[in-house]
Amino acid sequence: MKKLLTVLMLAFSLSALAQEKIPVTESDYSNNSVEMADKMREDGKIYVLVGVIAIIFVGITVYLIGTDRKISKLEKTISPK
Repeated sequence: MKKLLTVLMLAFSLSALAQEKIPVTESDYSNNSVEMADKMREDGKIYVLVGVIAIIFVGITVYLIGTDRKISKLEKTISPK
């Protein structure tokens, strides 16, 4: 039963498409501007975005360092030497 269900799910997933295919044209290769970033830079919001990304990165780094220190402390108390 599991094998049949797996095969049916695989067959269904192969036939599902997320979006229609759009042909790539020559103008797509020569497009050097990013409209969203240009607009955000004009409005001054790009600095807010960079700041939020930096805060998230610093927060994750501090969390990982704190967790590493706690694990190291637990390893020292558990392992007899």
